[in-house]
Amino acid sequence: MEVNNQRLLAMLEEVNQITSEGEGITRLAYTEQEQAALDWFIEKCQQHSIRTHRDAIGNVFGTVGPESENGILIGSHLDTVKHGGKYDGALGVVAGLDLLITLAENGTPLTRPVTAASFRGEESNILGGTFGSRAFCGTIQIDDNLKERLKSTPFSVQQIEESYGAGRYSDYLELHIEQGRNLEAEDAPIGIVHAIAGIKRLDVTVHGEAAHAGTTGMRDRKDALISTAKILLEFEHIVKSFDEPNVGTVGELYVHPNLANVVPGRVDFTLEVRGTNINIMREIADRFTAYATTHHRVSIKPNIEKHPSDLSEKIVATVKRVCKENGLEYRVMMSGANHDANSLASVMDSGLIFIPCLHGVSHNPKEFAEPADIETGANVLLASVLKLAELD
Repeated sequence: MEVNNQRLLAMLEEVNQITSEGEGITRLAYTEQEQAALDWFIEKCQQHSIRTHRDAIGNVFGTVGPESENGILIGSHLDTVKHGGKYDGALGVVAGLDLLITLAENGTPLTRPVTAASFRGEESNILGGTFGSRAFCGTIQIDDNLKERLKSTPFSVQQIEESYGAGRYSDYLELHIEQGRNLEAEDAPIGIVHAIAGIKRLDVTVHGEAAHAGTTGMRDRKDALISTAKILLEFEHIVKSFDEPNVGTVGELYVHPNLANVVPGRVDFTLEVRGTNINIMREIADRFTAYATTHHRVSIKPNIEKHPSDLSEKIVATVKRVCKENGLEYRVMMSGANHDANSLASVMDSGLIFIPCLHGVSHNPKEFAEPADIETGANVLLASVLKLAELD
């Protein structure tokens, strides 16, 4: 049994017609475009007589097989970054959908339910990313910080608490483009992920004093942007001193008042550290904080802290077995990018299958995966799900 790759690619093109104007694909979390894509998923399931469910925050699910516990879950997300690509997230959802249709068309006898899901807000930083899958797993910490952030979203604490649904499942698998160059460089069609890097973020405000750009001498300035530049160079130095796989990024920066003729009086940015050891990640953040608070006027608040996750050895072994039986080259690897599989790993056996993407480009309109690689990945996903069902 194999997926229908022509249908899979057609559905991928169809859902990617749902986008805001502009280059690439833009379906930002919690917008009408994300909602329309989730509605599209439900409609596709219903067209093929697949049972559907939508939880309190809008995560959507389609299921085939018996109505019982101990289900197998597959999925990803349909939201994107601004001007993103066609494959990040959407590939996993559409492959899961085609997998369900394939099982239904073949009348495959299942001893366990198989469910495809699209989780909300994987890309959004408003609530810390992977929002929908964390709510589904019941791992979102309800505190004053979260309640403040919820004010800018359509959700309530009650809706988050009512969205827990992970107890019905014991295994999760996600198909995704690699978002890196390793598979392409090694000419391997499949990556089997054994671990996902953790994320630690800090919200930083650098204080200065706004002043006239023409009348304030260089020695008299308290330029927040110049201080920020020094801070970021030191941050880079700190991260590099710990070597790989630790990485540090500041990709979001706001200058106030952001006028050409005014010395910047304040700069806000979010600092991010990723790695596979939470203690090292914390040490990097602590060293940064010590430097910044000692040498500059700053305010620093914790944002999110997601621990690195080891994925399921059982699922890694299952996907390896599928690849060997089908003569497919594979690489066991870690993921530096976060995925919904990271959320699910905290409550069930969780796995992640990678396929190559052109030049490793992602979060970009040029994001591309070969149709043949998509077909290979989707069939590995299908075969792995069937083997997991046998392990019950």
